[in-house]
Amino acid sequence: MSTLLRDLKQGTTVEVPDGTYTTKGCRTLQGLRGTKEKPIVIRAKNRGKVVIVGESGFILRDCEYAVIEGFVFENDADQQCVMLDNCKYTRVTRNVFRPKERARPRHWEHWVTVDGARSGYNRIDRNRFERKVNRGSPLFVRGDDAALVCSQRDRIDHNHFRDVIYADRENGHETIRTGGNDLGASGRSSFTTIEHNLLERCSGEDEIISIKSSDNIIRDNTLINCRGAICMRLGNRSVVSGNVIVATEDAPGVGGIKLFGFEHQVTGNYFSGLTGTKHEAPFSLIPGMHDTPTTENIGKKYDDMTATAPTRCTISGNTWVDCAPLQFGYEKEDKKWPLTPNACVFTGNHVIRTRANPKPMVNLGAVRDLQAKDNTAYSVQASPQDAAWTSWFVWEREKPIFKMPVQLTEADVGPDAAGDD
Repeated sequence: MSTLLRDLKQGTTVEVPDGTYTTKGCRTLQGLRGTKEKPIVIRAKNRGKVVIVGESGFILRDCEYAVIEGFVFENDADQQCVMLDNCKYTRVTRNVFRPKERARPRHWEHWVTVDGARSGYNRIDRNRFERKVNRGSPLFVRGDDAALVCSQRDRIDHNHFRDVIYADRENGHETIRTGGNDLGASGRSSFTTIEHNLLERCSGEDEIISIKSSDNIIRDNTLINCRGAICMRLGNRSVVSGNVIVATEDAPGVGGIKLFGFEHQVTGNYFSGLTGTKHEAPFSLIPGMHDTPTTENIGKKYDDMTATAPTRCTISGNTWVDCAPLQFGYEKEDKKWPLTPNACVFTGNHVIRTRANPKPMVNLGAVRDLQAKDNTAYSVQASPQDAAWTSWFVWEREKPIFKMPVQLTEADVGPDAAGDD
């Protein structure tokens, strides 16, 4: 393959013949300079028929308008399958990622990463990521934590993630990550868009999609039987909209959306059959440990407990059907997380119970200045009369008519999906 990857110029398309290619060391492509009209394309001649094995996949360093397309990555997971380092407008599309994980990894194993302070506008789309066991993420869009600069305006779309194996509450098994610890704690913005992805059985830990930066969009994704929740872990002003999160199996810990930070919007999402509690609840506002009007002053003070209580967040137009209780604050004081959710708005939502459930619809703990209004609720059981949260809802007497939104399927995502928008 090495001879095929020499002297790559604007507009060059390299088609790699079918076969299995064994890498030794890192295959680094540096300084490639395509243009929007004339990208440099490196693709399998026949999608799925070119298999990369050996020590590593591709490193693209300081590249623009380059495309990696149609490969199957089965290399040693000790090195990335694809690393984009200080790249812009590069694209990783229609590949399959199933690297060989070690029984005892030498360090965390991320499969596809976006790194560097000059990184931005990259796209990772229509790939399949399958069976992740060891620590690390199938996909990690970062930037430069030391320089406190996020990769900017990357797009993650139409990918199929499946079978991230439950790690018995060990940290570091998120399926998708964006930003980083110091980046998120300092309130740095990445403007990442995560949309139209299908996640099935992605249950590594209680954060399925972990957002550690500000000003992101997470929309129109489908999550099926995933233990954990979409988590705004660090950062502010992200929008989580139009996602469909369902459990079709009676398994524990299947959750919805969890918030920390300032001024997030959670709108128009649909949840069904979710079973999780607290950090894995169908929706949760979790207490924090920093009492600060902004996150910019936290920065390098980050540690594993760093979190800002959800503040001035808006939760509107969402629907929960036959789910475990929504979690608003903690019922008991927690010395590690002493600061309560503050000034959030819960409006225009629908909570529906078509099956008997001994648990309440809402677990209401300590919150400050919560505005809850114009919500509706229905239960086959008698509506509770003595809970403080019952006044949040207009209680329907007849079962409301509701329709589950269309879920993404394997035909919509992954290497064989239609479209190329």
